[in-house]
Amino acid sequence: MLMSQPSQDEKAPSRRESKLPSRQEQKSEATRRRICEGAARCLFANGYHRTSIKQIADHAGVSQGALQHHFPSKDDLVEATAAFLLTRSLKWFALVKLELAKDHSAFGDVIRRSWREQFTTDEYGALLEIMTAARTDDNLRARIAPKLDGWRTAIEAELRDILHPFAGNAENLTALLNISLCMMTGLLVHEGLLGDEQRMNMMLEQWISLVVKGNR
Repeated sequence: MLMSQPSQDEKAPSRRESKLPSRQEQKSEATRRRICEGAARCLFANGYHRTSIKQIADHAGVSQGALQHHFPSKDDLVEATAAFLLTRSLKWFALVKLELAKDHSAFGDVIRRSWREQFTTDEYGALLEIMTAARTDDNLRARIAPKLDGWRTAIEAELRDILHPFAGNAENLTALLNISLCMMTGLLVHEGLLGDEQRMNMMLEQWISLVVKGNR
């Protein structure tokens, strides 16, 4: 007895759909990641306008030709680096939320850990350089702004479960997270220039105290 031919819907997935990344694809992705890591280091150390393609290539351990094969322009590279840094940040929030209790202590824990493990890192310093440059660069802003908006929305989604009992509703949560983000960024820029770590920590604790008291 002959078996009927499988219908279009029953056919096995194509090789492209089912195959794992090839060795070349994995190598290419590793090179792109190494270039983005090199770009972040250069941006933090030298600032946006003093960072060159050659510097990034040297930090990444690749030739300029190889770098420009993956990222033809500086804007392409900066956009990819921003996306790389924001993705790392989201992974951090996803892991941290598993370690925090769903109670009134969660807000303070999130802010303190975000400050220590996100905002005061070289990676956030590099991201800050990109955001500052995008303020006066229309093309760069058009590339970066949607990624920042997606990052902010994704963070809210990651933290909604643990902070909802504290914030009370989605609107309050959105406001608290956005104000906290702006506060910590401003604190890093303003007080960071003065190098007064003790004052920065004091301001952070005062902000946490004010929010917690206001939401009891």
